[in-house]
Formats: sequence, C-alpha cells, structure tokens
Amino acid sequence: MSRREKSAPAPTPVSGSAGRALLILSLVLEYGPVSPQRLTDLSGLGRTAVHRAIHALIDQGFIRYQLGKMHVIVTAGLRDRLQGAFFSPPGIDAISEAVDRALKHRRIQCEIAVLSPEGPVRIVETTTPDQEPDTEFLESDLVSVLLSHFDPVEVTRITARTLRERGRGAQVEPDFLDRYRQAQYQGYIWNAPLGTFCVRLLTETDQAVAIRLFSRGTTRLRQRDCVETVMAMARNLPGMFPDLAAIPD
Repeated sequence: MSRREKSAPAPTPVSGSAGRALLILSLVLEYGPVSPQRLTDLSGLGRTAVHRAIHALIDQGFIRYQLGKMHVIVTAGLRDRLQGAFFSPPGIDAISEAVDRALKHRRIQCEIAVLSPEGPVRIVETTTPDQEPDTEFLESDLVSVLLSHFDPVEVTRITARTLRERGRGAQVEPDFLDRYRQAQYQGYIWNAPLGTFCVRLLTETDQAVAIRLFSRGTTRLRQRDCVETVMAMARNLPGMFPDLAAIPD
C-alpha cells in the first residue's frame, strides 16, 4: 500500500492556530501532494481552519500550491532548512522517552550512546550534559556493550580502525576482550567498583544503541537499583532489553 493509499489516521485533537498549522504541515509531509479537502478529512479540522493553516504555512515558505493544481506540497526551502538541522538519531525518540519515565523520582543518571559500523561512539543524550562523557574506546564498559551488537569480524574491523587512529604503540589489552565477551554473552556489564550499569538495547538496525546508568557524585548504585530502573524502561520498550530477571543483588 502506497503512502497516498493508506487509510487516514484518527484525527488528532489540536488547539490554537500554531497547533493546527503544525498538524497540517505534518500531514503535507506525510501525504503530499495533497488537496485541501483531503487535509480536511485527515485532520478532522473545519475547512476554514485548514485554509487558514495552509496560508500561514505558505507565508512562512514551508509549503506551496502546485502549479495548475489545488494540491499542496512542501517547498524546497523547507527541505534546505531541514538539511542543516540536528535530528534525533533513528530509534532514539522512544528510548529517550522510556528513559525519562523510568528515571522519575530516582536518583540515577543516564547516558544514551550509539555506535555505527563507520562512525565513532557518540553520546547522543545524557541527563548530565555538564559532565565529560566516558567513551574511551578501549577502556569503557559502554563501548564494550555497544560492540557486542556486532559480529566478531565487524568488531575486529572497528577496533583495528581505532588502533590505526591512535597510532604507533596502541594495543588491545586482555581486559578489553574480556569485557567484550561478557557483554556479548550477557548484553550488559555491571561495574561494582564504579557503581555503573551498561546495557545494550536489542535493536534491529546496523547502529548499536546502549545506555549507561550511574550516580552523580560519590554515591554508588546497587546493581538491583539499576536492574529495576532498566526493567521500568523495558515496560515501555518491550523486547529491547536482555533478560535481567536472573541478576542477583
């Protein structure tokens, strides 16, 4: 079924002119070229409200009418603006929301990290933006957990690239391999001395995603605190975490 043929979603309740304009813009992005009548049907708004929203978006340069047709499309100008915008990495929106919910009323901090086969490790979101993230490739539990997303051949290639970038004298220590094997087998690493818990999300994309739970300051977390927090996340992200139920205190 094509984008234009798929059934219309249930109308989204909105209020205010800005809300109506955003709703119409989202529908043009999804269904355009699209007629005002179709936008009326999709949005659940009245015809007058739809036409006002269309004209407001045209005034901003976001959309326009196609030549000779009463169909609305997104402008090249909006596309050019979006090219320079920072977007949330694929799949992170739902993860960030689940993390935020699980951390409510808990004195636990969290980082969300990603690693693609071609790119470096990146902390894409964190509850402590003023702190320097710990992503030292060969020493970080978080990196080891991210690497466990890939097969051994891919891990060798990623690691070799990192060693080349470090230059002469760089080498892989045995504990790096031990941490990788542990993460590959379990899907997580609990670091008792540091009180940190790193766990990989079971995504189906080429990009690895993992989170690190830790406590700010000198307080150390219990493993059970971390597991309970991850399980709270898992209720909003079913099937994305390894089985943590058997972890002892």
